Amino acid sequence: MSLVNQVKSKLLAREYKDVFMLLRSAENEVLLQTESMEMVSALVDTLIEARTLNEAKLLSLSEDLLKLVVEKCLPQEVLLELLEKVETTKDDEIFTSLLKVLQVALLRLNESKVRTLEWSLNTILSYINSIQLPDYVSKVGTDEEKLLECDETIRRVLLLYMTILLFLEPIWKTLNSNDIIFKTTSATRKNVVICFILQLIGNHLIYLDVQHKPCKTTDAGVPEDAKTYSRQVAEDLMSTVCSLLGDPLLLLPYGERRLRWSGRRHQNNTLTQDIFMNEEKCPILALAMFHYLLLGEDVLLNTAPTVYTQRYIFEMGLYYCTKLISNENIVVHHKGLILAKKLLDKLGPEMLSPDNLDVEIHRTFCESLSNLIVFSSNEKHRKDGTLLLRNYILQFDSEGRYLVIANLFKMVQHNGLHSYVATIYKDLVSKELSCSSIPSTWYTGKSLKHLLLTEICVLKNGIETDLVENADTIITGLNVLRFLLLRDRLNQTSIWEYTREIEQQYLDPLRKSINLAKAHFTEERSSIAQAPECINSNSVDVSISMMNGGSLPELTKEKRLELLTHAMNQFDLMECLLARVLDFMCFKPFTA
Repeated sequence: MSLVNQVKSKLLAREYKDVFMLLRSAENEVLLQTESMEMVSALVDTLIEARTLNEAKLLSLSEDLLKLVVEKCLPQEVLLELLEKVETTKDDEIFTSLLKVLQVALLRLNESKVRTLEWSLNTILSYINSIQLPDYVSKVGTDEEKLLECDETIRRVLLLYMTILLFLEPIWKTLNSNDIIFKTTSATRKNVVICFILQLIGNHLIYLDVQHKPCKTTDAGVPEDAKTYSRQVAEDLMSTVCSLLGDPLLLLPYGERRLRWSGRRHQNNTLTQDIFMNEEKCPILALAMFHYLLLGEDVLLNTAPTVYTQRYIFEMGLYYCTKLISNENIVVHHKGLILAKKLLDKLGPEMLSPDNLDVEIHRTFCESLSNLIVFSSNEKHRKDGTLLLRNYILQFDSEGRYLVIANLFKMVQHNGLHSYVATIYKDLVSKELSCSSIPSTWYTGKSLKHLLLTEICVLKNGIETDLVENADTIITGLNVLRFLLLRDRLNQTSIWEYTREIEQQYLDPLRKSINLAKAHFTEERSSIAQAPECINSNSVDVSISMMNGGSLPELTKEKRLELLTHAMNQFDLMECLLARVLDFMCFKPFTA
């Protein structure tokens, strides 16, 4: 009788001591080596049976027997059978038991068995990734994030993460024992484990609430606001990976490298050998989440060496901000905004120069942030995004601010955001005029004239411009002119030298356009007021844009009249502002 059959027979008879004696016997050592895979399969079946019958004693016994077999047999052989069983199981308790056995096998592997370790960790990762979070998780707002842990699936994921951390602990500690001065980026056992943990950080955790603000404590020293389980798991994962990295900021430049070399990766052997350049093994989103925790939440950042400048950290961090902000899931956007804000805060009073804008990431970041401000369905994200954009612009020196604003004008197509950027520029001009020193040339003279006549005070289609659609930009343009003419009576900005051009290119066409629009809408309003209720709404010539491209609902007569009245009010406001601007132009400034 084979050894496997003997063991099965003893287990069936509940003669557990005899089973241990059979497996430990020196006489059966050769047989055990020969039948190792069959033995593992049989014991795993017993483990599953014990779980099904809810026999805790047999479950624990099966684990101990499996560990004994793994300790005596070649780890490579038993690993294949173990991994196959892990792949097929759907039960978390069975998965946890198999992890305990897998841990014993992996600890017996030497440094040369990198691929075997990688296969094992990928199998574990596949099990975790097979758990789908509820659809609503990726769409919740920041106020509801703390409630996510009430969900059964999320509690299950977090418990599995804790289990995997316990499984990894003795493994990564053996890898961290050797002190290597020069870090290698090839596929070593240590780097494989680092990439595995990064993938854990970048998967389910990216949708959960991992924020934690320093809180007050009671008189007894008890925190008033405890950490969420998600935050605690995130900190434990970060502690592990940072311990393996040595320098927590070691991976910071990989956002730039991955973007810069993405098209040439297969042409450079050095890059293909770098495991952190491999999207499959080290996803860029996982790196973004890691640096969000590190820099945005200050998790273990104090362990980083102080050789990095804040400007370098800011610029490298922008790659990860952009990745998070441009993600398809709303909940991820919040993390990108927080990371960008923290990076700006860490710069403090240090100003960025125009030379920084030579790096492409600044354009990409502005474009992603602009899209979020315009298209996000989350109101808080839109507000936070507009504030972030303003702070980003103000982080540059005078020339840099001008260049960012000029590029934003070319990039932004949305009228509301275009007006917001114009208002920021107007505020910067106001600040320059309030200074005792000579105003910067970037907010006066040719620079101001260029933005006024090409971006701020412009009718896209001349007198045929849709005034309703472009109301924000037109009203903002008139307000900017009104401010400059009223504020700059000493002609410090030189605006009084080209008022005739402004009048010919902008104010005169605008006056004609307003008159035409008012006449047309007045006639339309009169027509609708006299028409019966069943009139087709498509006859109303009112410009309304739908963000999702959907069709407009049927409008009632009252609603159509309300829209027309609102449009007429906008025309009256434009006309009033236009009159004030023209009045100011009649009075020449005093000369110094």
